[in-house]
Amino acid sequence: MPHTQNPKPKIAVIGAGWSGLSAAVKLVHRADVTLFEAGKLAGGRARSFGGDKGGFSFLDNGQHIMLGAYHGVLTLMKQIGVREQDAFVRLPLQWYLHDGLRFQAASLPAPWHILAGVLRGKNLSFFHKIKLLNDMNALKSRHRTALPDTTVGAWLNRRNTPRKLIAQFWQPLVWGALNTPLDKASLNILCNVLSDGVWADKAGSDYLLPKTDLGNIVAEPALKFLREHGAKIHLETRVPRLENLPNGQVKVNGEAFDAAVLAVAPYHAAALMPSETPDYIQTACQNLEYRAITTVYLRYAQAVKLPAAMTGFAEGTAQWLVSRGALGLPPNEIAAVVSVSDHAGAFKPDEWAEKIHADVKRVCPDVGEPVAARVITEKRATVAATANRTLPDLAWLHHRKIYPCGDYLHPRYPATLEAAVQSGMAAADLCIQDWQTRR
Repeated sequence: MPHTQNPKPKIAVIGAGWSGLSAAVKLVHRADVTLFEAGKLAGGRARSFGGDKGGFSFLDNGQHIMLGAYHGVLTLMKQIGVREQDAFVRLPLQWYLHDGLRFQAASLPAPWHILAGVLRGKNLSFFHKIKLLNDMNALKSRHRTALPDTTVGAWLNRRNTPRKLIAQFWQPLVWGALNTPLDKASLNILCNVLSDGVWADKAGSDYLLPKTDLGNIVAEPALKFLREHGAKIHLETRVPRLENLPNGQVKVNGEAFDAAVLAVAPYHAAALMPSETPDYIQTACQNLEYRAITTVYLRYAQAVKLPAAMTGFAEGTAQWLVSRGALGLPPNEIAAVVSVSDHAGAFKPDEWAEKIHADVKRVCPDVGEPVAARVITEKRATVAATANRTLPDLAWLHHRKIYPCGDYLHPRYPATLEAAVQSGMAAADLCIQDWQTRR
């Protein structure tokens, strides 16, 4: 008989956030892909606002700060035809606190770029600089020996780290990277982030600050790429619970597929899993702990002259003020990031705006009153990166050709855009690998 080539598998991807989009892009050359998204726009929790922007250059559902070590994101962008220089301003690592530590990575290979940067830093005694470098070195050594997890807070306490260093370095670092309080944050996850980023190479520690909205960076170009490569896209389509069919296929939105990638937030995932899914999987998804992030956009009548592209505070409402002027955007706009904002308190939008304006006035006393403000709080922005967290065992679903993915399922990273993209790619690879094994 003549040899017939195996047909491509027919795969559904449910959810068009960054994880689902990365899975679909990875699959589209190897499968017939159908992408379902409940919302009007792709992008998930990292999306731009398509409606009234209130006079701002653009508004995202949160100010994202990425790193040069985001290799998954940069690979995805390259695949869908987006150039890094069109999406981001790449800046060397600069730690600039208005009320504290200031240093900039030196033009040296890792790890000397950080060591020299800290030693040349300002507003910190020589004793504190040496202590900070010693703590970093101890963390590196600990990471190499793969010790059991503990909280960052407990580790710093055992190291007798001075309160000043915690307030001016460790707390802003952990809040920004893990969006989790020190007394709960995983030391091992922090080590993974530092190991793959700042410690790996100098370029990995660079900031990548978006100079256009997130829709332009990934969501829209990914949809265009998928359509051009034959994928079917169904926006504003909320799929019902998945079903396993007797022939081994998966029923999605009334249609049979060879496999399904479940790329939705964990609080939606349990409701989409087949009704016979074991309790331990559904419970694991339902019992996750979340942390909020608040982003405040302010526009002034005049330029806001911040001293650095990212100006931070050890003692302020905002952890970081992002100067939009430094990104080639209108210089009278700023974006403020408040990580773990549920920790700060429950405030109304105008109260958040007042508090951030007070931070801006500390740096720029003559800035005047803001002429416009937008406040965006994501109450479930990220799953907390807690010490000794356990990921759900998904083997039962994999056996039934359902492949969950998302930032909350990354085995090594906190819930970041890089984690989402890597998780989507990994789910796509596993899905195809399993299909080929079954042939």
